[in-house]
Amino acid sequence: MHRREALRRAAAAAAAIALAAAALGAEPKRPDYLAVVQRYADAMIRHGRDVYGDERTPMFATTLDRRTLRLFEGEALKKIKGIGRGGWGIRPHDRSVEGANPMHHQNLYQALYALTRITGKRSYETEADAALTCFFKRCQSPATGLFAWGEHLGWNFLAESRIQQHGSAGTHEFYRPWVLWERCFRLAPEACAKFAMGLWNHQIADHKTGDFSRHAAYDRHGPGRSSQYPRHGGFYIATWAAAYEHTKNPELLKAIECLVAGFEARRNPTTGALPAETASRSKGKLMWPSSNLSLAIDLWSGAEAVPDALAAKMRACARRCDAIFLKLAHDLDTPGKGFMKSVNTDTLGPYERRGKSIYTHVWATGYGDATHADYALMCLDRYQQLKLAAYRKLFLDAAAQYLAAEPNTKIALHPGVVGQVIGVMLRAWRLTGEKRYLDRADHFGRLAVPIFWDTPSPLPRATTRHDHYEAITRADTLALYLLDLWVAQNKPKLNLGLMNCER
Repeated sequence: MHRREALRRAAAAAAAIALAAAALGAEPKRPDYLAVVQRYADAMIRHGRDVYGDERTPMFATTLDRRTLRLFEGEALKKIKGIGRGGWGIRPHDRSVEGANPMHHQNLYQALYALTRITGKRSYETEADAALTCFFKRCQSPATGLFAWGEHLGWNFLAESRIQQHGSAGTHEFYRPWVLWERCFRLAPEACAKFAMGLWNHQIADHKTGDFSRHAAYDRHGPGRSSQYPRHGGFYIATWAAAYEHTKNPELLKAIECLVAGFEARRNPTTGALPAETASRSKGKLMWPSSNLSLAIDLWSGAEAVPDALAAKMRACARRCDAIFLKLAHDLDTPGKGFMKSVNTDTLGPYERRGKSIYTHVWATGYGDATHADYALMCLDRYQQLKLAAYRKLFLDAAAQYLAAEPNTKIALHPGVVGQVIGVMLRAWRLTGEKRYLDRADHFGRLAVPIFWDTPSPLPRATTRHDHYEAITRADTLALYLLDLWVAQNKPKLNLGLMNCER
């Protein structure tokens, strides 16, 4: 039997044992969550850095061999890079196998900062700061100001250049919101300011209509058009708002105003729904509710940093997104349904696509899939901004789905999916004071540690079927929420200041 298959079977057996014990009412032993995360963090700090190529840097590698704690090389690298999308839902051109990609590791940084708050050891935040400072100052395109990060880019430790994944000029696309702007403006203010202007000048194709694509060229001016995903627009607006707060550059206000006006102009004239894009493949008829909800979150938070007149436009745009989202036929009570995730802008009914579910799932992994927990965390974020009861109800309705559901280890379950569920349980406990949610978070934590830390390695496995470490499956999200669980059980008054970047 090949070693990889043996390890896969061992992991499956560990998962089955943990789940069987839970089914019989015998909870697995509670791990020391803090110790588990500290071992992971310490291993990344000591062994997961850029010690390759001509120059050594403090940046963190996104992909490592769990045995050697090093990048893969030679035939092993070919095998790892050769893993196709089937079986774990990760597209090959989204991976950063040979180096760093802070957007894939954003919750590792949050975990390091949290460890300093918990333990008092400044070394954790110092190492996080060093890695971010190096990346921001080293991995920025001199031509566009964009960073080598996100959905399709990364920084190659051996080549000392961007990882080529998608497009000859390198394709810049946000992978998720960047929630660490406040910290990064302190660490690398000039690079952050240059990036903000790079987004305006090289990501937005039309400065009058606000037309853009989530794809732009990294190495040269090359913005796309007609794929004006609302969530991506929100990421840009949040970036510009943070940059304006630090620089007071009035051009950033023009950028925000342009995108807000562009979104309003593209709303469906009948329903007011904001389409996912105007590209020919959907012709403005497709809406992704989570994308619009993410935009609303960024509009609302960004409004705090800008002058009142613009802030009012941003909040009005966000409230229109709320009105549509809350009008949809979300159904968290009927098996097989959930949050609507694919909507027709003309009718606000389902937008049917062959082979694509229109609802979220309890457990899901893979590109384009979404769980109830994904949406629940965004609903809670929006509730905390607005205190609108409808969002609170949707959040708690989603949380209730996990009070009895066990992780689905028949799929290539990603650690980040379980981490998000733990986060939902913890937030439900803090919102309601009901201990059943805290107990359920602990239940998932007891299951997750033996499933993903199934060997003596301090690094968690990429999925229940893949034995290497890879940040794109969000093991750092699981680690972050295990820390939060430890705090809830041991220091409940400690506020870690965690920010949800899973949208």
